[in-house]
Amino acid sequence: MKGNVKTLLIVFLVALLGSGIGTFGVLELKEGSSSASTVNDLQIQQVSYEPSAGKNDTTKAIEKAYDTVVEIRTEVTTQSFFGKSTATGLGSGVIISSDGYIVTNHHVVNDSNNITVTLSTGEIYGAVLVGSDSRTDIALIKIDAEDLPYSVFVDSDKLEMGQEVVAIGNPLGHGVTCSTGIISGLEKEILLNNVYMDLIQTDASINEGNSGGGLFDINGDLIGIVNAKSSSSYYSSTTVEGMGYAIPANRVLWVIESLKEYGYVKDRATIGVSVGTSPVYVQPLEKYGLLIMGIQEGGGAEKAGLRENDVILEADGRDTTSYADLNRVLDKHDPGDTITLHIYRESGEIDVEVTLTQANQ
Repeated sequence: MKGNVKTLLIVFLVALLGSGIGTFGVLELKEGSSSASTVNDLQIQQVSYEPSAGKNDTTKAIEKAYDTVVEIRTEVTTQSFFGKSTATGLGSGVIISSDGYIVTNHHVVNDSNNITVTLSTGEIYGAVLVGSDSRTDIALIKIDAEDLPYSVFVDSDKLEMGQEVVAIGNPLGHGVTCSTGIISGLEKEILLNNVYMDLIQTDASINEGNSGGGLFDINGDLIGIVNAKSSSSYYSSTTVEGMGYAIPANRVLWVIESLKEYGYVKDRATIGVSVGTSPVYVQPLEKYGLLIMGIQEGGGAEKAGLRENDVILEADGRDTTSYADLNRVLDKHDPGDTITLHIYRESGEIDVEVTLTQANQ
């Protein structure tokens, strides 16, 4: 990594606790084409304001997309030695059907006991969780409503660098607001929660609470779901501006279609093992790998003869020094595919062919 400042990409954990909202006075200007008055010898000039004729593209995009974005409030109740406690979280979501399906982030609604949705009209609904997927950070919720405005997905494979975008969400719990920018990166490989994600990068302002909100093109159509921003780990109090990220629409659509039908993501491949969260050092080889800690009964690993305490050094020719490395390989395959694992066992190296099976969740 070049430079002395390391970067850490953080997923918005949108629990804003004990927040309050202040009120501010507003100066009122009297109507008039042009006038002047003197207050303690201070001359104040007043001019009339007329909005420019017509609406620009950004105005039209916001007008189309704004009512499809909702505020999400969650409650998570935990039990401890001191009794029950409830934490409140705030985030965003995007309506994707007239009958109340809403897409948001997994980390917004994960472990929630209660999910509340507020529409742009101020109407409040209780929501049910249809399905959630931690690997892609996508969740699908549903409210009991009809004839709602909703967003339309666009083909995110056709996005271009420099394209104008609008981010709409509920930053800091202050209500749905908009920010503008451009697409500053495509297919940016970002590591989040031990999973590599190919995300859209934008310089539109992104803050806590924007999680689950929409990234829209200049036509007001949905190109992605906001889920992260970049932050410095060298200076703990420094926030990097202009580096926000969104999950591409094509990825979102594939996930929510599966969540709607099955409640989980179907056709996701697994080798059928549990591995350690940290890499192990194989001293004879001076290499790191993943330690197999458990074998799933009936899975591909068991059928291939893998054992506990085997160390996975490579998968499909790629070094596997983290769980994220293994996931990166598996995400490129379907159940039924066969991959080659390079294994260290006891005092030697072997190659094992494993036929992938369907992951349960």
